[in-house]
Amino acid sequence: MAQTGHLMQGVGAVNMSMGGAATAQPLDISGAMQWNPAALSVFDGSILRFDIGAFEGVPELSSSLPAGMLGQGAPATFGKTKSELGYMPMPALGFAWGKADSKHTFGVSAFGISGFGVDFPQETNLPIGSDGNPNPNWNPNSSNAILYPQNLMGFGNLHSEYMLLQVGFTWAYNFSEKFSIGLQPTFNYASLILEPNPLAAPSQTLGYPVSESASTTGFGGQIGLFYDSLKGFKIGASYKTPQYFSEFDFKNTYLDGSSAPNVKFSMNYPAVYSIGLGYSKGIVDIALDYRYVDYEGTDGFQDSGWQIAEEGPFTGFPTGAVNGFGWQNMSVVSAGLQLKAIKKLPLRFGYTYSSNPIQDELAFFSTPATAIIAHAFQFGLSYEVSEAFRIDAVYHYGMSDGKTSGNLLSPIPAIDFNQDGFPDGPWDAVNNPLGKIPGSEVAYEMTTQMFMLGLNFNLKGKDTDGDGVKDKDDLCPEVAGLEQFNGCPDTDGDGIQDSEDKCPNEAGLAKFNGCPDSDGDGFMDSEDMCPNEAGLEQFNGCPDTDGDGVMDSQDACPNEAGPIENKGCPIIDTDGDGVPDDKDNCPNVFGSASNYGCPVVTEAVQKEITDLARAIYFKTGKDSFTDETQIRLESIDKILAEYTGSQFIVEGHTDSTGSDKINSELSQKRANAVMNYLIENGFPAENIQAVGYGSSKPIGDNNTSKGRQANRRVEIYTKK
Repeated sequence: MAQTGHLMQGVGAVNMSMGGAATAQPLDISGAMQWNPAALSVFDGSILRFDIGAFEGVPELSSSLPAGMLGQGAPATFGKTKSELGYMPMPALGFAWGKADSKHTFGVSAFGISGFGVDFPQETNLPIGSDGNPNPNWNPNSSNAILYPQNLMGFGNLHSEYMLLQVGFTWAYNFSEKFSIGLQPTFNYASLILEPNPLAAPSQTLGYPVSESASTTGFGGQIGLFYDSLKGFKIGASYKTPQYFSEFDFKNTYLDGSSAPNVKFSMNYPAVYSIGLGYSKGIVDIALDYRYVDYEGTDGFQDSGWQIAEEGPFTGFPTGAVNGFGWQNMSVVSAGLQLKAIKKLPLRFGYTYSSNPIQDELAFFSTPATAIIAHAFQFGLSYEVSEAFRIDAVYHYGMSDGKTSGNLLSPIPAIDFNQDGFPDGPWDAVNNPLGKIPGSEVAYEMTTQMFMLGLNFNLKGKDTDGDGVKDKDDLCPEVAGLEQFNGCPDTDGDGIQDSEDKCPNEAGLAKFNGCPDSDGDGFMDSEDMCPNEAGLEQFNGCPDTDGDGVMDSQDACPNEAGPIENKGCPIIDTDGDGVPDDKDNCPNVFGSASNYGCPVVTEAVQKEITDLARAIYFKTGKDSFTDETQIRLESIDKILAEYTGSQFIVEGHTDSTGSDKINSELSQKRANAVMNYLIENGFPAENIQAVGYGSSKPIGDNNTSKGRQANRRVEIYTKK
């Protein structure tokens, strides 16, 4: 019972559920042996599978005649009839065996690979009653003319059944781990029933005969190539030769029970070219096939039209017997997806597209074989009961892409009604050799559905490492692994198989080829200077907590943002004078940047200091202060307290009385006395020094008492 022309689109529940695609994606032995014998090489051990399906095709046959065709004044007719053939069994049996350490794999199969069939009952709503008179109850709007009784130029009950059982013996050979070739001789048995039999010339009075079931045997072969990249992608190609059959020998009988001449007819199975792509990764298997079916070069399908009489009064004119179906070549696209997301319950989705091999002009000749399906949809699943036993199931739904239609043709041999020397019947056989009835139509469309159940027994197969993946499918047969990695291990359980994992003993991330990133900062641990602290790229994975551009390990203030030049610490300017404390000699006193953050001693202040300093008096010839000097020292101390960050020099001077040595020593002692007083009262010792100049820097005339008095002095200046 066909879907792809008269070819089955797939074999078995698994292959059918993948839309029939298996040339480069062998998921089961049946699909491999049907579409690419080389692909059988992927299986090892002994595998037995049996499938049985219940297939129903529901074609609808319609026809119409223009007004006046059934007599002058007769109305136009139209009728549609569904086939009553019902569900048909669809079996498939396959067995394959091979050893994991062998390059050879063998298989034997018995598949129902081809078929068609219809059973359209004879039309009962007829224009003429059983008494030969017009039928007053006739409804021309529901009257299917092509199924009128033969005495009313119809076919009556139109019934056909065709099946083809193919037995194949498959041998696959592995040239390498990736490439294999396969050969398959095939032997076939076919049977065909045609009622009425259009291969026989009709009698002028008795019409077409019906035939008993005729059978035939044939042979052919298939060759295939298969390549698996072992990285997910696969490609395959195969060529199935025509299946050459002996002739069908039909024993015919007219409807009245009288014998009719027997006829022989040759009908082969067409050559099929297939190419496919496959992809498997993790839980996904994808298959895509393209097939080209060569009907135009196949006996029984390449010829069309009526047979031509070779003798008698109608020599050279149609006899009413058909030459063949006249089908065109076909293109078929099959696609399938398998998802293994649920343990032990893989799900499959398939789709098949087929072009229509029947030309509109020849639609009439294919009414016994209307099973043309353009779009087929499949859903399937499996349940893995155990490693050795699996149950497969599929549901299929198919439909034609609109109607296949053409003219009704006259099956009656041409007669020279107008005596012009050309047998012509009602329609001119010279200008209209097919006998097209103008304005008429015959059309058919159909839907199909099927339920199929399969049983798969894996009788044995070597699994050296005991990981549940057979050695032939196991890329790591000596090491226990996981199914999603074709038997290879993932020691650290990070979802990356060890062979692709740079850190196979540490769970890691795919983007780091399986190596870990413990702190989750985007740097794998081996390249992370701070593997346990989330960090930044510019610091090789180390942190910068305060975000100041200085990584914590080099940041003197890791929790406070600060510039690099300040070791990551914030710049503090306590007195707000614009000079940071670390560079401010007077961090607590508002000052000037030009004076290192300290207040600048103005000319007015300097004059005040000078006036007070020059009013410091000592006891004659000594470095001790006079009583009235105390208040001046206190005033100087109060002024300098505002400039503790400035550098000061205390100078001691004398007049010229006495020796230079004595004067120098005395001036130094007096300068020291002032300096020490200021230090004792809080002025920083590091910011003040004392220098005695003796009489070397007079400001008055040492020849007068007033000048000598002016020269005996103390000066205090800021250090330049």
